[in-house]
Amino acid sequence: MRVLIVFGHPNPKSFNNAVLESFSRGLKDGGHSFEISNLYTQDFNPSFRDVDFLQFQGKPMPADVQAEQKKLANADALVIIGPVLGWFIPAILEGWLQRIMSWGFAWTADKDGMHGHLKHEKGLYIFTTGNPEEFYESTGLGAAMSKILHSTLTEAGIKSVETVFLYQVSAVDDATRQQYLDRVYRLGKGF
Repeated sequence: MRVLIVFGHPNPKSFNNAVLESFSRGLKDGGHSFEISNLYTQDFNPSFRDVDFLQFQGKPMPADVQAEQKKLANADALVIIGPVLGWFIPAILEGWLQRIMSWGFAWTADKDGMHGHLKHEKGLYIFTTGNPEEFYESTGLGAAMSKILHSTLTEAGIKSVETVFLYQVSAVDDATRQQYLDRVYRLGKGF
């Protein structure tokens, strides 16, 4: 399977980077090929600008959007890795979703509703959090985030979408962090 990994963390020494490396190693050991879009090193602009509205007039999207759409079109699956900041994902990842999953490329709409155009088998979100699992369950935040994120991909046509949270990474012990890395390795290998 060809996998596009979209990575959204600015620190190359972060635990998120270790997650990216472990998942990528799992993909490779599982016989999959992959490409990484590191949004920070690419200096990706997450802002939805005037030129992004050209999609609704049937005109070409900006070059940075077209480059990412080409990567996504060449993949069989999409994986997004990053942290939860505050109450949601970083603006750079949300902006990537808003700009790349554009009308005419990922979806269209008519009197019968939305129609997804992507034919990808899988979508996977892997997010690290600062809060414990109980916080996301008791507030309903985890379920709400998952529902919004799943809809973003399934409405675009991706068949199967999963969200994995790695909870409270800054406070857990090294053994738990290693368990997280082992888990994402297995997710990659079994992808």
